[in-house]
Amino acid sequence: MKRLLFTLLIATLLSGCAATTIKKDYNLNESSNKGLLVTSISYQGGYSGYAVYFSDANSDKFDYVEFGAGVSLIPIPPKGDFSHLNRKGEVFATELPAGEYHIWRWRVQSGYATLTPIHPMKVEFKIEPGKATYIGNFDFIQTSSLGLTVTGVDVNYTDQSEIDLDVLFKKFPNIKREQVIKGIKEGATYSGIGGSSQTSWNIPIIL
Repeated sequence: MKRLLFTLLIATLLSGCAATTIKKDYNLNESSNKGLLVTSISYQGGYSGYAVYFSDANSDKFDYVEFGAGVSLIPIPPKGDFSHLNRKGEVFATELPAGEYHIWRWRVQSGYATLTPIHPMKVEFKIEPGKATYIGNFDFIQTSSLGLTVTGVDVNYTDQSEIDLDVLFKKFPNIKREQVIKGIKEGATYSGIGGSSQTSWNIPIIL
């Protein structure tokens, strides 16, 4: 049992840490040369860890936002931001230095299974000082499973600003509508970004 827990700990460390969401009383400041990335993640299917990765366009450094947990002893989904709509998910607001960025991968961590897209993908966006850039919603739709483990997903990318920005302003009341920039076309819908999923397994060996 100790060996199993150690293996899970190492796997968690190697996967890195998710980007930090701002505090409730956060204020945008043009003189700071920083702005906000605003996006949302939702899912339809089993409880797992659903993540979207982004990078600075001029470096190899990457980060990600994630809703849920890949390994959970008691798989009880968090309340999230969309419970009033009978949906599962969260709106994220992450502070970043001003500059050019892109989304380059999504990922699902479900127990010992890791799902990633089979095709390259790129969603470009710009962070401006003192502004919040909304880039849309990533909706993960389960297509297959093995018990409680999610083994297949499709991911749709859409403009859900009417819902997401309403949540944003309630979560972070100091952010004003005039400070928000739309980084996605009005009403845009892109189905199956990155193609279908490919699944890899990382099952620890207990000695």
